[in-house]
Amino acid sequence: MLAKSLKTGDTVGLVAPSHVATRDHYAPIIKGLEDAGYRVKTGENLYKATYGYAATPQERAADFNQMAKDPDVRLVFFGGGEGGNEVAPLIDYAAIAQNPKLYLSYSDGTDILNAIYAKTGLLTDYGQTPGLFADISEYDLSRFRAHMVEGAATEHVGNSPW
Repeated sequence: MLAKSLKTGDTVGLVAPSHVATRDHYAPIIKGLEDAGYRVKTGENLYKATYGYAATPQERAADFNQMAKDPDVRLVFFGGGEGGNEVAPLIDYAAIAQNPKLYLSYSDGTDILNAIYAKTGLLTDYGQTPGLFADISEYDLSRFRAHMVEGAATEHVGNSPW
């Protein structure tokens, strides 16, 4: 199953199922996404520190499920860290299957990306982190667009002579 590509003006949902999120860290990320032409929605629990450093697995999953069900969100974007394995069993995979959209993450987010594919058949994307948008290079933005907007990168484009 394939989700529709992202378009300029679409909404990107930011969640943190695998790491601690702070307003200071996410402010430039949100600005970078908006500067690239996207609207941004954040999970209600994104900045919670219920455990003194992060939201509970239930709170992080609630944000993830909120974005999965939100008809305005076209891309659910999240970074790596630790703790994705705590959230994966709490995700509403039926909602994801009923509302196919783009999911993009890397590192520890792989647990969740793989679970989505295994439980729903929806293809997910591994590679970029929201943090890149805090100061995104032209190369990284072009690769983001090649995958998320144009539908798929059909060839490798290097960013150096190597």
